[in-house]
Amino acid sequence: MWSTYTFGLMCVLAVAVSACVKVDRAPVLTAALVIATNWLLFSMPWIYAPASLAFVLSDWGMPASTEDTWSVIDLISLMIVGIVCRRFWWSPILWSAYLVTLSMHAVAWANGLEYLDYRRVLDAALILQLATLFVVGGGDCADRVFDSWRSFRGVRGGSRRVVENAS
Repeated sequence: MWSTYTFGLMCVLAVAVSACVKVDRAPVLTAALVIATNWLLFSMPWIYAPASLAFVLSDWGMPASTEDTWSVIDLISLMIVGIVCRRFWWSPILWSAYLVTLSMHAVAWANGLEYLDYRRVLDAALILQLATLFVVGGGDCADRVFDSWRSFRGVRGGSRRVVENAS
């Protein structure tokens, strides 16, 4: 369960880092939001089961397994990231991780594997996607943090000079 919350925190941080990108922010932020939403829908059976997609579909009379809903969510995420981010160098990294997860879902379905049998592959794919987003947005995020720190220090130094000149 801790890994679920750790991945959730990493997704939120990836969205925050992606929001700091200066050039072509929309595709990076879209990819980060898609990945975070994908994680949320994936982890919903552990966070709050009645809100999971499989549970909602079964309430509507369409029984679906959790793994089937994960596959559909991964496919939709793959299409969104593939279309919105297609012209950037980091796009193939993101959608190849989605292809890996879809392949693992297919292999698990064909061989009767349980989620715990292939969980590490899905975790590695998410870590690869998050690392890519941190690399793409990390430099601009660091610049923004350091710029705000410099301006804070300038304000603090300016207020110190005002106090010194007043006395």
